[in-house]
Amino acid sequence: MPQRKNIMLGTAGHVDHGKTSLVKLLTGCDTDTLAEEKRRGLTIELGFAPCRLRDERIVGVVDVPGHAGFIRNMVAGAAAIDVVILVVAADDGVMPQTREHLDILTLLGTRGGLVALTKIDLVDEQMRQVASDDVRSFLRGTFLEDAPICPISTVTGEGFEGFYDALNAAAQAAQPPPTGGLFRMWIERSFTIHGFGSVASGIPLSGQVSVGEKLGLLPGGQSGRVRRLEVYGQDAQIGRAGECLAINLTDIPQSELLRGRVLCTPGAFEPATMLQADLALLGHMPGALKDYAEVHLHIGTAQATAHVAMLQEKTLQPGQSQLVQLRLEEPLPAAAGDRFVIRAGMAGLADGGVTTLGGGRVLSTGQQRLRRARPWIIQGLQARLAALDSPAKWVAVVLAESRQPLSAQALAGQAHLPLDQVQPVLAELAKGGLAVDAGGGKFFHRQASAALAQPILDALEEFHQANPLRAGMEPEQVQTHLQADESLLAAAIEALAAQGEIERHGPLVALAGRKAKLSPREAQLAAQIEEIYKAAGLASPSLAELAGQLGLSSQRAADLVRLLCEQGLLVQLPEEIIMHAGAVEQARSLAIELLRRDGGFETVAFRDALGVSRKYAVPLLDHFDAVGLTRRSASRRTPGKNFPGS
Repeated sequence: MPQRKNIMLGTAGHVDHGKTSLVKLLTGCDTDTLAEEKRRGLTIELGFAPCRLRDERIVGVVDVPGHAGFIRNMVAGAAAIDVVILVVAADDGVMPQTREHLDILTLLGTRGGLVALTKIDLVDEQMRQVASDDVRSFLRGTFLEDAPICPISTVTGEGFEGFYDALNAAAQAAQPPPTGGLFRMWIERSFTIHGFGSVASGIPLSGQVSVGEKLGLLPGGQSGRVRRLEVYGQDAQIGRAGECLAINLTDIPQSELLRGRVLCTPGAFEPATMLQADLALLGHMPGALKDYAEVHLHIGTAQATAHVAMLQEKTLQPGQSQLVQLRLEEPLPAAAGDRFVIRAGMAGLADGGVTTLGGGRVLSTGQQRLRRARPWIIQGLQARLAALDSPAKWVAVVLAESRQPLSAQALAGQAHLPLDQVQPVLAELAKGGLAVDAGGGKFFHRQASAALAQPILDALEEFHQANPLRAGMEPEQVQTHLQADESLLAAAIEALAAQGEIERHGPLVALAGRKAKLSPREAQLAAQIEEIYKAAGLASPSLAELAGQLGLSSQRAADLVRLLCEQGLLVQLPEEIIMHAGAVEQARSLAIELLRRDGGFETVAFRDALGVSRKYAVPLLDHFDAVGLTRRSASRRTPGKNFPGS
């Protein structure tokens, strides 16, 4: 097969302006293949043909219907057009579908092309010039403002060379879609070949696929192996984004391969009922689009009913844009970056028809409804919008959104980018201090930990209000409360402590300046309790004994003892033993002395040297094991990892 350039040419324009005839002249293929198309003399379905450029490379051409009744099919084809051939008949001039097709192409992101001024054999030289001037005026301010206007007759062939030269120049300038990312193709049509099975055709948006690979179907979730591939009707081993593919699949029945579904890398994408998007309303609309308006959503080859929930203002004015949530009646396999068009009925349209209102780009997908005018939601979507066309910025945004550390592989999956594109970006982010190494080959964005600051402060405020007798909150409690990743939480707490927003009380964290609130009676009791344990030394009372001695309930005694432990005045040991911190320090000093003198000791030796029963000696040693002062082997203790001088 000749060398290919993976871009797609496409026609656009009003019905009966000669689009299909032009494609036939250019490629030798009649793309009107349906009996009804032959009978009615107009294009109904999309037509595809290969086109040979001057450098012998092959590109694809998609011929779209021009009749207003088949806009759904036109949009399905226009979604893949890289270079448009806008067809305007010299004897008719600019017509309604000329305008609507150009609007649709603009909304779908087409940025290159040319104009074919057809049927010049039906007008004189003066009319040709008038028609050309009319088209140039119409194109002013559009992406085709400077495009060449090429007079041509598909009957006589006049003007073909000039048209073909301009087409080649436009094709040469076009940038092919990415082939290094995840494969994704909206299905345009499907059929069955006897002896081979199901075949789905379409134009992939990204990536490439090879014979033998597995592809997933969305919605549906089935998967099948690629048995055979055709590109522009020729057998191929690899099919790429921007090429017209026919994919012969195993294990998926043809009845499931419906237009509007997606074939993609298995597990990489998910259908969604909520699409967060940037939506622009066409400037020539006669009125504003209201909140929650019902529209026809066209995306890829799919059409769905959606309600437009405004996220910023309650209405969208002509020529303006804003962030919205498109709420679908059924899930669609859309993805961030997808371009779409919305259409709806308007007063004054003949036959109750619909027209194109606007369009935009998907920023994120999900299943949850968003609430209007929430600053954090708006900021997050604006960050995505600003990063859509920059892989480096996009990787940073996706990492910043993650509430858990990600490996480069996981980050590539969430960003829908190839690993070899993500790895250098991640390295740069780490070098600049934006990506923080969480260990195990995983990273989190510093912004992600910063986003936890206010939730942490809110959680601590709530804790202090509910627990006036507590000195602070354990980090594990904060983590459970916020459902936050441990490494992100630790970074956020460290930053808040450095800023003076919070304080550490041993292992606890508290709002700066916030201490336990004790009544005069509670303060008196706390002082009594400390004195009791201080006087008891190593033979300390149990909690029940303490409560009985002071005439307190078990709960009140426990609350006050816990406060004193949090303040570092008492120490909670294993087996529900509580001691004064001074007594524990006395035992610690003895353990250090024994270890330095003998290198190790048995439990009984420590017990005898301390002069207490096993009831107190064993919990003390277990505590020393836990803090790393000692290391246990059977009944013997040796210096631990935190032994002084080790």
